[in-house]
Amino acid sequence: MQISGLDLALVIVYLLAVLYIGYYSMKKVSSFNDYSVAGRSMPFSLIFATIGATLAGGGATVGRVSFVYETGIVVFLALLGVVLSQVLIGFFVAPRISKMKNIYTIGDIMVFYFGRSGHLITSILAFVFMASMFGVQVLALGRILEPVIGLPFITLTIIGALITIVYTWAGGMLAVIYTDAMQFILLVSSIATATLIGVHKMGGMTEIIDKVKAIDPEHLVFFGGPWTIGMFIASFLSFLFGEALAPHYIQRYASSKTSSISKWSTVSFAVMYIFLTIVIMVIGLIGFIVFPKMNGDDVFVTFAQKYLPIGMVGLLFGGLLAAVMSTGSSILNTAAVIFTRDIYGRYLNKNATDKSLLKWTKYATLIVGIVGVIVSLFIPSVMGLMLYAFQLWAPSILPPMSIAILWGGPMERKVSPYAGPPAIIAGLLITIVWLNFLGEPFGIPAIVVGIVTNLVVFGVIHALTSNKISKNHKASKKIEV
Repeated sequence: MQISGLDLALVIVYLLAVLYIGYYSMKKVSSFNDYSVAGRSMPFSLIFATIGATLAGGGATVGRVSFVYETGIVVFLALLGVVLSQVLIGFFVAPRISKMKNIYTIGDIMVFYFGRSGHLITSILAFVFMASMFGVQVLALGRILEPVIGLPFITLTIIGALITIVYTWAGGMLAVIYTDAMQFILLVSSIATATLIGVHKMGGMTEIIDKVKAIDPEHLVFFGGPWTIGMFIASFLSFLFGEALAPHYIQRYASSKTSSISKWSTVSFAVMYIFLTIVIMVIGLIGFIVFPKMNGDDVFVTFAQKYLPIGMVGLLFGGLLAAVMSTGSSILNTAAVIFTRDIYGRYLNKNATDKSLLKWTKYATLIVGIVGVIVSLFIPSVMGLMLYAFQLWAPSILPPMSIAILWGGPMERKVSPYAGPPAIIAGLLITIVWLNFLGEPFGIPAIVVGIVTNLVVFGVIHALTSNKISKNHKASKKIEV
């Protein structure tokens, strides 16, 4: 079922608008600094919008609706992990990163605390993580466009991805943040309006709850059925730590005009995320009632086609595309900057000029974008890949980096430079083995085992090598890049 001509026209206007913003931003980009961290000049409103648009991507819209449709409202408690994570980061971490004036990527942080080995391991893992997450967004783009235009899924996936790649390639972080502002407004307003219309047509929330209960009472409980305590803990921790300090957020904190802006924009959106989660959950429950035995990833777009009036359908599809494209462009830009700054600039061409760095970042944007499209064609589920990626990020890079940033002042190193790399490797490997080869024995989530392993290895090696911490590093007032 394709949408009306008016709705399709609205979607096309939206796509043309983001391309124009990319073109407009391209004229403002004159250096690697502009392309990677938007000149470190972004105000509160734009940082708030870009964090919001990035958090509310394909996984947070299409994927969350699918999760509620297939699992139930237990997802709400699990998603509170995102809220808690962003509040803690906003108060304690984001302002510190913003004060590190020479930060462009996560690798810049890790090389200061853990030296070249920590930097290399982190850069490679972060690049792979970003490329995988871009694949999630590309898959969601195809899922949204397929019922809109009626062309084959693969064709539409490529079209949607190419538009995202083009405007990100053209304007870098400036284009990403400018488009995020527009996309965030469109996303929140369209999804909230669509939910209100859906609730009205269903006869109110009480009617929705009664109908869900009549079909499957366990869909409305926080624990029960297939959801064990261990499964809930694993999901909660995945959301709590999965995107915490992910590379694309590091760039946003570094793009802020002041540390206070980094702090309050992050905390403010964390509160708003509760509202957004509830709104999206309602659509999942409506889909559970009226679309039995459907692929979960198709519920959101089917809901829009069947329940919304002409004009509103186009706005909602524009909002969904905005959610996915904003996150996709953020991830794409971050992956390209990581490659150029942390791999090309440090290991392949140490004497690269600013012009050369800018050129190679644009090349990397195209390459990562194409690889992301290829990866997305082999992904069965938006939410499945996202949760898997989260489970590998949290037990690897996150613990050492968090400890290093929080222990001492924002430009002070108190951790042993030898503790990070082995902790990252140990946490990652044990998580993969525990999850994929052992099948989480005793019902203990792999993410828990991985984080504990990471912390133990980190603590032991720090204790054994702490006497080797350079006094010069402790007293350093400047990040070494």
